[in-house]
Amino acid sequence: MIQITLFKNDIKQIMRDPIMAILLFAPLLLITVFKLLEIFLVPFLAAKLSFDLAPYSAYILSFILLMNSGMLGIVTGFMMLDERDGNISQLLEVTPLGRGGYLINRLTFASLLSIIYCFISIAVFDQPFLPFFTIVLLSALSAIYTAIIGLLIFSGADDKVKGLTFAKGLNTLVIFAFTDLFALSWLTFLSWLFPPYWITLIIKSPYSIAFASVGLLVHALWLGILIFRYTKRES
Repeated sequence: MIQITLFKNDIKQIMRDPIMAILLFAPLLLITVFKLLEIFLVPFLAAKLSFDLAPYSAYILSFILLMNSGMLGIVTGFMMLDERDGNISQLLEVTPLGRGGYLINRLTFASLLSIIYCFISIAVFDQPFLPFFTIVLLSALSAIYTAIIGLLIFSGADDKVKGLTFAKGLNTLVIFAFTDLFALSWLTFLSWLFPPYWITLIIKSPYSIAFASVGLLVHALWLGILIFRYTKRES
């Protein structure tokens, strides 16, 4: 019951801010735009330029999933900054919810939406080569990546103006999803440290337990470090 009430308050808080409201539904627009490009642009490129985008489908899906999670992560970060500025987070931490309960609630809201958008994206772009296990894993990783972006913004910005600038910089992390295309060994090795790289790799090799395990570990390490920093900073 408390969780439902908090979610309702979250929605009200988001709808009062035009930027957060747009970011909340922007993933649907992104999915729609890329689907229209798939319907109209891909056949045109194939017919006129003999250019086949099929080999790059994994990168395109990875980009969509990461951008969706990133936008929702920005919403999470902005909400946390708002609540810190208004001392709301401090008030919630002394309630029965506690600091841990507050953080879980704040990260859960956008992360659940990220899971929904992940399933929608995969369904819309019809990826029959992805087994159900991989789809579930990608949804979980999308949720974790949303939390990672939110915590990065919260820890790196003092207010929403700086947060927006910081969020633009964080979008560059998506580059690591495409490093295999550059065929640079050093860049690939560097990419192993960042979550976006593993999203692409898991989509390209959906039956690889090794890639799935390492990808989950990298995401978990990032999330764990950021949660540790949050608890240390707020204590």
